[in-house]
Amino acid sequence: MKILVSCDSEGEACLTGEKDPVTVYGTWQAGWIRRQATAEIAAAVEAAKEAGADEILVHDGGYIRGATPPIFVLQYEYLPQGIQIAMGGVPFNSVLDRSFDGALMIGRHAMAGVVDGVMAHTYSAADIQDMWLNGRRIGEIGINAIQLGRYGIPIIMLSADEAGCREALEWLGDVELAPVKRGFSRHSAVSMQPDDACDLIRAKVKAAMSRIRDFKPYVLPPPYELRVDCYTEEMARFRAQRPGATLVGPRSFLIRTDNPADFTRQQTAT
Repeated sequence: MKILVSCDSEGEACLTGEKDPVTVYGTWQAGWIRRQATAEIAAAVEAAKEAGADEILVHDGGYIRGATPPIFVLQYEYLPQGIQIAMGGVPFNSVLDRSFDGALMIGRHAMAGVVDGVMAHTYSAADIQDMWLNGRRIGEIGINAIQLGRYGIPIIMLSADEAGCREALEWLGDVELAPVKRGFSRHSAVSMQPDDACDLIRAKVKAAMSRIRDFKPYVLPPPYELRVDCYTEEMARFRAQRPGATLVGPRSFLIRTDNPADFTRQQTAT
């Protein structure tokens, strides 16, 4: 059984970031983010292996602005042996194929603008105010689900704050959820103790693996129309220079495509 384990760097236990009007990232918490993200990924990997996974690929998709390069967060020497690791800028879509039986999404967060979403944002906290796909407001959880669904890969388990788990439920319906903290604002929360959060992740991964055939990939057929609303006109003009994007308003640009990989070729944090 082949499992993808995907990491982000905001949805871990005991993490709230900095109270800054522009960014969600916390350089003063960078060491903690790396340690706890690694611990939670290790918990997911260990549980998946105990439940029968014989091939595991970990995708390091986190980013700590000002502290690490994009997609280079985990402390690899502390992960379990016998896995493969995609790191240092390997695009999420480039590791996907139809050989995977399921995906575990660890350390996720709610979309931009969610009041009780801890460190809530959509790709770039500095630039992007909202994203809309075919008229429906969407964040990273929904986009990842569609990208995985293109290859027939279901999300079987997700860990996040409560707002992120709520968002996953809205998009996926049936998914095992591990809410490790409850947000009060973008930068305040009540969190599980870190080791307890890892135990919850282990339990939810095992529960998901025990009924892996119950989960269905999220499939949204093309064509796709993705509208991105930026905070300023300057940000919109800058991002709209990238291939495939067209300005449709002072602070908005549009991407029309049949390939969901194009959603994130445009939106990596800058």
